[in-house]
Amino acid sequence: MLWPFIVPGGGVWVGWLNRPAILRAPRPDPRGSGLFRVGVFRSGVRMGTAYLVGAGPGDPKLITRRGAELLRRADVVLHDALVDYGLLELANPSAEMIDVGRRAGEARLFNQGRINRLLIDLTRRHAIVVRLKGGDPLVFGRGGEEALALALAGVPFEIVPGVTAGVGALACAGIPLTHRGLSTSVVFVTAHDREDPESEQEWRHLAGMGGTVVIYMGGGRIREVTERLIRLGRSPDALAAVVESGTLPHQRVVEAKLGELAERAGVMTGPALIVIGEVTRLREHLEWFERGPLTGRSVLVARARSQRSRVAHSLRELGASMIQYPTIRQLPGPDASSVPAAVRGLDGSGVIVFTGAAAVSGFLRALARGGLDARALVGLSLAAVGRETIAALRRARLQCDLPIRSYLPIQVAAALRRGKGYLDDQPVLLIRDGGARSALGDGLEGAGTRVTQLQVATRTVDARGRKNAERMMAAGQLDAIVLPSSSAAEALIEGGLVVPPGVLVVAMGPSTAATAERLGLPAAVVPDTSGVDALVEALVARLTIPSAIDHSIGASLTSASLD
Repeated sequence: MLWPFIVPGGGVWVGWLNRPAILRAPRPDPRGSGLFRVGVFRSGVRMGTAYLVGAGPGDPKLITRRGAELLRRADVVLHDALVDYGLLELANPSAEMIDVGRRAGEARLFNQGRINRLLIDLTRRHAIVVRLKGGDPLVFGRGGEEALALALAGVPFEIVPGVTAGVGALACAGIPLTHRGLSTSVVFVTAHDREDPESEQEWRHLAGMGGTVVIYMGGGRIREVTERLIRLGRSPDALAAVVESGTLPHQRVVEAKLGELAERAGVMTGPALIVIGEVTRLREHLEWFERGPLTGRSVLVARARSQRSRVAHSLRELGASMIQYPTIRQLPGPDASSVPAAVRGLDGSGVIVFTGAAAVSGFLRALARGGLDARALVGLSLAAVGRETIAALRRARLQCDLPIRSYLPIQVAAALRRGKGYLDDQPVLLIRDGGARSALGDGLEGAGTRVTQLQVATRTVDARGRKNAERMMAAGQLDAIVLPSSSAAEALIEGGLVVPPGVLVVAMGPSTAATAERLGLPAAVVPDTSGVDALVEALVARLTIPSAIDHSIGASLTSASLD
């Protein structure tokens, strides 16, 4: 039991048994919400806050802004097993990730009591602990139980609502919950129910009521649920549907009469909702989600940088389910400490060439650590290689004097020579984010240009998503692997991913294809022209050929480790 005490200065003591805590006087929420936040201390150590965050119905884009913000700041994330991996990629790269969920057919490692205790313990040791729960935390998610456990333990918490699957998944299926003339009421119920007289009476009432009935967690119990409702009085001719993996690119919707639904649906492997009511007839007119050319396709995009991928964004907009692997973390490069001296050495005359977005951010951080800012660049010309690098300079509010869109060293050098005499007796500071010496720098030096190469950023590969990617390949659910660059191909292998023979590999260009071949990933698709648009067009053309994909490759991974 909690015992509150008012203390001088506006603070509040809270004590239970022999374990007192002190709550500092409330201060206004810095977010300007009009609420007050409370800092909790125990034994002189500040306690953190647990955030029960709704992950939304599946699609990572459907999480709330508040939820995404907390993920980016989290020290620890406890997540359900079925939370989309794209959401976990939003988390702070240094956050500890703990999977406390359970997939069908797997043993449960964390029961609810253990999750509650872990949540309390972690929040007492970390500032921001996010409990990421599918849908909304308080709709069939046991969020209320976790919040109550935190409250009884005196641990601060915040509940961040999410879009529940009964709303989000049905919207993407083209099935409205209510519609004038068809349904003015909605009932949410779970298929995981106890067997007793009271429960039987509730289901009898459910069978006899009108409106829309949405049954959660019903994918593995479709026959049991439909037969029970028919036995208790629901017409077998009632209109119904089941929505599997709602809001995700591999969403599947089956419509049928209630008595035929189980037979028509077959085996459901993903999370599923059953919806019963006249509103299901509107799907014929309102279906909008499953129209992209890559709907139902799953694509892995390899990456060698931590920035957002234009390739992944373009494919997702076309309906593909995306995995970006591996997760890349950027660290200061071996030459970062030399940046201030190198800039001073240019003495206001010279060219700085950036070869990547990470090179821009690493350069600016190194400049700041040396006590310099953008004023040190006055008089210097800035060149950027590639669209992402140009965009990175723009975000940093720096004028790009020479934007070079090609990545080919010969073309970059030619652009530098053409551009306003940039190479006429001027020193060049080449800022890199890669490990090896730049072919561009070596070529410029060979042509007589004074070049200083500095590697200001390096990467570490986090293989956190490997298990998820290999599980998809083992199940034959991965349609293609896209290699946007040679370094991305190398990072993919460095991340330890086991790629079975037969997976469709798409490479950005001949150079990337040659690297992939050397690494044992022969590319079946190489676009004729370079660029993201050409790569995406080539992939779409290949995946829309019915016989292009061989899903039998999963058998070759049955003995592979999924650790």
